Amino acid sequence: MKFSKTISFAFFGVILSVFFAACGDSNSASTDQHEHFEVEGWNLYWPDYTLAYSVFRGKVDSEHKELRVNANCLSEHINIKFLNDEEKEVSGPKDDEHSLGWTVGDEKILDIEWEGGWGFHLKGVKEGETTLILKVNHHDHADARTPEIKVIVDEALDEHDCPFQEEGEEHEHEHED
Repeated sequence: MKFSKTISFAFFGVILSVFFAACGDSNSASTDQHEHFEVEGWNLYWPDYTLAYSVFRGKVDSEHKELRVNANCLSEHINIKFLNDEEKEVSGPKDDEHSLGWTVGDEKILDIEWEGGWGFHLKGVKEGETTLILKVNHHDHADARTPEIKVIVDEALDEHDCPFQEEGEEHEHEHED
């Protein structure tokens, strides 16, 4: 009986070792298809390449600490660039295993319109303040995520008064946690 328990624990230990090795260091020379995307920071840009938000190693740039949109409106397209450990910008993964994900603190205030790739629009639902966490999804987990980003949804505008929404513009809503 004691021998059987020892074998069971040994087998369990081997399984755990294999699991952690598979999800371990992404800098390994492994040809494993589950390469993790590791970044140290995020830069979010407006279409004219002005910085909308920036964070590096958990420290948010104090000049760009919140995002804004009006209720009933879409923001301009926001494009994401990532920062490596040398604070140099790198593009997001281009494989099918990684995708943009997000968590909105209060979905009654804010929604996200994703058009694919590493960009999105904020969509103001109603006036208020909430948070947004962006993620690099990889299968069933996030390889990277931002700290909570403060988002302020300003007063509601009529759709035709929204500054960045073209007439007849349609967006499909996809939410990936």
